[in-house]
Amino acid sequence: MKSATEISNEIEKYLPVVMREARKLSGNDLFTREDLTQEGIMAALRAMDSYDPARGSLEGYVRTCARNRMISYLRRSWHEYAVDDDILDARVSGSIASNGGFGEPEERIEINESLSKLIEELSAFEKNVLYAYLSEGSLSGAALLLDCERKKADNALQRIRNKARAM
Repeated sequence: MKSATEISNEIEKYLPVVMREARKLSGNDLFTREDLTQEGIMAALRAMDSYDPARGSLEGYVRTCARNRMISYLRRSWHEYAVDDDILDARVSGSIASNGGFGEPEERIEINESLSKLIEELSAFEKNVLYAYLSEGSLSGAALLLDCERKKADNALQRIRNKARAM
């Protein structure tokens, strides 16, 4: 078992990696960046425990684990941070501008209104599937959470995407 000092030294070593990933995914939102950094640190700690040297470098593994956990956090918190899959995909691919990618406040308001309007148009089941999907981060996880067939959840997500495109 590692001592507190050893753990602290490992965290300190990989903190810049975690913070860099949090900065990429949060834009200029400092509160989100802090939350993502915390999530990344937790993922880094787990990564250090489960690391297998035969599969690559520890730094790469820590970065991947931290980034994946941050993305999952953003998906779970989509309603709070107005993050839909297109926006999240843009953040992950790096195509969002340094101002957070949402542009001017008017654009942010428009995005929030569009998301609110979309949610109003969803059926109760579609809302449940959407929330489960965002919470679990996968279609299989959403189906398991809702105790329904994967295909049924997939069909609901397809209807949600079609409604979003129509808007």
